[in-house]
Amino acid sequence: MGVSKSFRYGLFHEEYKKQPGSVWIMKPIGKAQGKGIFLFNKLSQISEWRKDHKWKADSPQAETYIVQRYIENPYLIGGKKFDLRIYVMVTSYNPLTVYLYRSGFGRFSNERFSMRKDEIQNNFIHLTNVAIQKTNPEYQAGTGCKWSLRSLKLYLMSKHGPDAVNESFYEVL
Repeated sequence: MGVSKSFRYGLFHEEYKKQPGSVWIMKPIGKAQGKGIFLFNKLSQISEWRKDHKWKADSPQAETYIVQRYIENPYLIGGKKFDLRIYVMVTSYNPLTVYLYRSGFGRFSNERFSMRKDEIQNNFIHLTNVAIQKTNPEYQAGTGCKWSLRSLKLYLMSKHGPDAVNESFYEVL
């Protein structure tokens, strides 16, 4: 399971130069449903985006974005990318007391994962947001590209054993 670093723009420039050819993802803070998220592999694509979005850092309406190196070799199920929606309630920080809501779920992309350059902008491959996926002609409303957390864990346990899966889930939480 990979966790990607996030950077301020100046630091991002330095990191970008260290990893030529990498794919990056930009996400606006405070938006939902996959709005404003895009992948890129060239700095010129950010310049084009800034022009298209009339982005000005000193503008009171300027959105804050997070930039991360994209995980180019994610764990896939059935060749498709997925993420986890897990909800917790924190009732105390000292001592730390956290309750896990057991009805989380996994969200899947509709299309098989690919890092081909001509598919880098295909949100049906790279984003798992239901709002994006339900616009795909292949979307199945009955399942909604979702598995219950229980079903997902059972599948993973059948592939990797209960100890490995429980340890991975413990690390995530």
